[in-house]
Amino acid sequence: MSKRIFIADNRTHVVEMMEERLTKKGYDVISTCNGAEVIKTLGINNVPDVIVLDAGLEGVDPVKICHDIKSERRLRDVPLLLLKESKVEEKPFRELGVEEFLTRPCNQTDLMERIRLLATYGTSKAQEKKSGIPLKVIGLLLMLACFIALLLLIFIPGFTNSG
Repeated sequence: MSKRIFIADNRTHVVEMMEERLTKKGYDVISTCNGAEVIKTLGINNVPDVIVLDAGLEGVDPVKICHDIKSERRLRDVPLLLLKESKVEEKPFRELGVEEFLTRPCNQTDLMERIRLLATYGTSKAQEKKSGIPLKVIGLLLMLACFIALLLLIFIPGFTNSG
């Protein structure tokens, strides 16, 4: 089953370009160029694997849209990539749980790669939810395992030669 990407950007040419490139890569793409239709479109379709949202959507408050997305239980853990101008402050979006940002103008190859990574791996919150174990704990356990393996490699050969 192909990954589903939702795109909301008021620039029709940007949406068309992204749809074309993502479709060629095997993604199922849903899009809108109307900010007022973002929540409605997300409400009638299956949950996407990634949401790409333009922070400059006309006629809507992008902070409110992000709040509405992150408040909905079925969308809460979907990675949300916010495309923004350099003057747009990230803090209110981060407080809502948005983790991924790209500042415009951005390289299209970088944008496609970021979408691919998010569709494949999600965000740290989504990975945590899937595994049930916080990523920090997993990292600490891996470090501990490596440390124990190193100690065994150092000290076990010494025990076998002493006897």
